[in-house]
Amino acid sequence: MNRIIAIIAGSLGLLYLLPSVLRDLLPYLPAFLGAPLFHILPRVGSLLQGVASMALGVVLLLFAWHRWRTNADGKASYAKEPDGELTRFVVIPALAPISWPVTLFALVFAFGTVYGGIAILSFFFTAAAALLLLDQRGKAASLSRSFRLGNEGIEIDGHMLRSEDIHHLAIRNKFAGDVEIVYDANRGIPAGEALGLAARRKLATVAYRVEVESGGKARLVAAGLDDITARALATEIGRALDLRT
Repeated sequence: MNRIIAIIAGSLGLLYLLPSVLRDLLPYLPAFLGAPLFHILPRVGSLLQGVASMALGVVLLLFAWHRWRTNADGKASYAKEPDGELTRFVVIPALAPISWPVTLFALVFAFGTVYGGIAILSFFFTAAAALLLLDQRGKAASLSRSFRLGNEGIEIDGHMLRSEDIHHLAIRNKFAGDVEIVYDANRGIPAGEALGLAARRKLATVAYRVEVESGGKARLVAAGLDDITARALATEIGRALDLRT
């Protein structure tokens, strides 16, 4: 399913990123393909429309690229195998949750306003779609990572940290902090704030990261994990290095 979503988003991204170029290619395409594309491809009028179209295309292509690289079931996991005297761990992050009803609402208005004579509004809806589609946990939480572990230490990004130099092993989640919404008796709870809090809480479930601290610096081991995977990974590291989380 992730691959299908990625193909659809990538195709739409290309349509909106390079509409003028693709229109120039229509005469060279077979009629059964060129005719539908003629009606689908957006028509670039002003410079503002062109920039808005490109911005929307970039957002869709970035989303498609990340979605294509996602694990099939979208869940966090890790695997380990012997690698010389050490054990190599490959960690796959969880897929960031998306509120599809709100996201589709933003995309429909972004598509409609790019060439609807009010292209300036498209930037607002494109920005909203970007916040909803793109991973807010950061780049590290959207990519798989690997490290090597042994009794003597842990190798992260090619740097070996000896066990005696590691003074702390931590599980952190910057999205899991307490957030308060102030209730107004006259207005109730603003829908935007309620939706934002719900989205943050949902994202927090897969925003755990495991770090080791050495030499006064926190070094990332893995990110984009659920709490169970994060605790399991921290346990593996703690046992091997005789540390405490």
